[in-house]
Amino acid sequence: MTAAPQPRTRFAYDEWMEAQGLPVHRGYFVPDVRTIELGRWEERGCDAAFIQLTGQEGVSEARITEIPPGEVLPPYKMAVDEVVYVIQGTGTTTVWAEEDKRQDGHTFEWSDRSLFLVPPNQYRQFGNMRGDQPVRLLHYDYLPLGMSVVPDPDFFLHNNYEARVAGTKDLKAAFSEARQIIGGDGMRWTTGKGKPGAYWYGNLFPDMSAWDDLDSNAYRGAGGRTLRIQFAGSDMSCHMSVFDARTYKKAHRHGPGRVIVIPSGEGYSVMWLEGGERIVVPWQEAALFVPPDRWFHQHFNLGSKAARYLALHPPMQFAGYAEKVEDRARDQIEYVAEDPWVRETFEAQLAAKALTSLVPDGAYKNPDYVWTK
Repeated sequence: MTAAPQPRTRFAYDEWMEAQGLPVHRGYFVPDVRTIELGRWEERGCDAAFIQLTGQEGVSEARITEIPPGEVLPPYKMAVDEVVYVIQGTGTTTVWAEEDKRQDGHTFEWSDRSLFLVPPNQYRQFGNMRGDQPVRLLHYDYLPLGMSVVPDPDFFLHNNYEARVAGTKDLKAAFSEARQIIGGDGMRWTTGKGKPGAYWYGNLFPDMSAWDDLDSNAYRGAGGRTLRIQFAGSDMSCHMSVFDARTYKKAHRHGPGRVIVIPSGEGYSVMWLEGGERIVVPWQEAALFVPPDRWFHQHFNLGSKAARYLALHPPMQFAGYAEKVEDRARDQIEYVAEDPWVRETFEAQLAAKALTSLVPDGAYKNPDYVWTK
């Protein structure tokens, strides 16, 4: 009699990832993805590395690809959506559906801090337009979740299934100019306390460090403004928050798998499981971290200019917020209720730079304080 298969004790994705022989960066944060160690990935014809931080496991994939000056990488395809953020460099991506019909595809350009999505089951090929510096790309997708359902890497990476881009027969249209949508059916975004918000719908965003069409996000404090993105024809989404110099956001928490990368700014974040030890994450441009599942985290700007953080979201099922609107206070700590350590540490960090906090004193006294510029 044939023995029954043994139950799995590890994620199928983890087994595949480690079998690639590339560096796998773990822990709570990566100080600078522009400088992390890479290894040769022969199958993809490039140097690359995986990032699998605490809080990502089994939910989201993050990896770094480097393109040498003037080179074009071999094409590949995946059966899942793939979000790409340009850590550094200038280049092109060509996307096409059928193996031998690259000429029918669509090519678009990108540069430092661009953000775009490649739809599933499409070939994609990345090229470096400059001859004097390498490109580094951050890739984000839900491959670990997919492999937990179908534990066969070939199903996702070497599948001959052909599919047009969801919602359009024209690849070029999929990468046309993003458009803003306010409210509407299926609106998942709120500005806090259940109020409907706006989001940008598209697949290509040229420069996340320069985008200035933002919505108020006063609910999170620090006079924050937010850009909310829903990728076209996809369940994938993200948001970018911008908050002022010498201020900090309110602590909050949510579900796992959310990768945060810094487009610009200087500061730090603090992460902790309720009642647990604090993890301090220093950051500047190209730092990356992942708040673990249901850990509170809080962002602090120590710079002289507004800071930005870009959060790449896991599937909606992993949002992790309280189910009822009236319970959402459990997911955010108001300034008036925070541990005094938070303010004391922030002011001490600023003092070391001969700066003072710009958080208004009223914010520490009134839970309904309205932040004004």
